[in-house]
Amino acid sequence: MPGAWEILQMRLNRVLVWIIAPPELKHSRYWCQAYRALQLPPGSPFQYIEGFPYDAARNIGLKQMIDAQFGYIFMWDTDTLPPADVVLRLIETGRDLIGALYTRRGPPFDIVAGNATYDPQGKNIGFKMPPYKQGDIVPVDVVGMGVTLISRRCVQAIMAKHPRPFAWGVDLESIREESGALVPRTSEDFVFCIRAKECGFQPWIHTGLQAQHELLAVATPQGVQMP
Repeated sequence: MPGAWEILQMRLNRVLVWIIAPPELKHSRYWCQAYRALQLPPGSPFQYIEGFPYDAARNIGLKQMIDAQFGYIFMWDTDTLPPADVVLRLIETGRDLIGALYTRRGPPFDIVAGNATYDPQGKNIGFKMPPYKQGDIVPVDVVGMGVTLISRRCVQAIMAKHPRPFAWGVDLESIREESGALVPRTSEDFVFCIRAKECGFQPWIHTGLQAQHELLAVATPQGVQMP
């Protein structure tokens, strides 16, 4: 029979697997195989959310993780195919905010992680992955949330300052929080990472854990094309 400290440790290591999908998306056979193969700590459930804006969907997951006292949340999109042991190996790193490496779905297929880059006037013009060797665990400014693990203490720290940690910041005009502060003009996952760094939590990318990103394409008489 396990001791009380062992039961507590098991509870602290539980992971809420938060699966986000657009409405009416059909899962591929490959994604279903990845779902069946995913290895998790005992007591770690899958939760599926569909049809919400991405920032709202991710924030709902954070609240459920806090309310149910999970040690981690694993953000998993329905078009990414991670290794079966991705969650366990991300936990083993001891990092609070760490993702597996994957690329975007369209050209130029760059990695969804990186450090801020600036033009000569000091304006942020995007994020670029720094040099690395495969297997390195690399500190970055931002990491995508398609295959990413976040600890409970990281979420609690951010929510103390930003009640809605994920916020979509790309619009015709700048967007402000309830406090009046401007939301960074980028995607909700990158906004979360920027806020994490402000709260003292470094985002990381594990280049030894590589996920595939499924594509959408159309067949035409001129060949297969990206939409």
